[in-house]
Amino acid sequence: MSAINYYWQISKYKNDELPLSGKGSSPTWSSVSDIGNTYNGNTFLKSDYLTVEELFIKAIQAFMNCTNSNKLIVNQLEKTLKLDLIEASLLKARFSLEESKEMLEFFKEVEKGMTIGLSEVKLITQLALREYVWTQLQSDSLFVRFDYDYFVDIGSTIQCEEAVKQVREMNLSINLWDDPYPFKIEL
Repeated sequence: MSAINYYWQISKYKNDELPLSGKGSSPTWSSVSDIGNTYNGNTFLKSDYLTVEELFIKAIQAFMNCTNSNKLIVNQLEKTLKLDLIEASLLKARFSLEESKEMLEFFKEVEKGMTIGLSEVKLITQLALREYVWTQLQSDSLFVRFDYDYFVDIGSTIQCEEAVKQVREMNLSINLWDDPYPFKIEL
């Protein structure tokens, strides 16, 4: 892999919604488990969740397109939950097992070192954003690292100005790291 020169963090949060931001922050959801809860007088619906999840998938695809990364390697993977716990969590969040079938099958198959294409990137993004796995994906010119509470870190060998613009147009927050990237990248 070439040297990663640019690092961004993507989130769904506006400045007044940041988790743990303290006094004066605007309450907002941070997990699939928040479906059904009320924030600022509005019930957080499954459809609201799916809209934001799809935006993150598109954001990752924008960076894949920028770096000509048609496939990514599952460089790091933690699968700490058993399938029955994931199924229970899906049902609690108002997902049917039938609509989640493809994602659940992929959960059984995915392993560290596996090369995945765009359709599998969608599935692993769903698993990671729903906190069923923790993973880092990479190509020769890109990495994607999923954090909790709807933060995704992206690193690239090139600046990807068009991808950044697309992410902003999706109404997601994206910030270039000013300081050195704080996490070790295993390549």
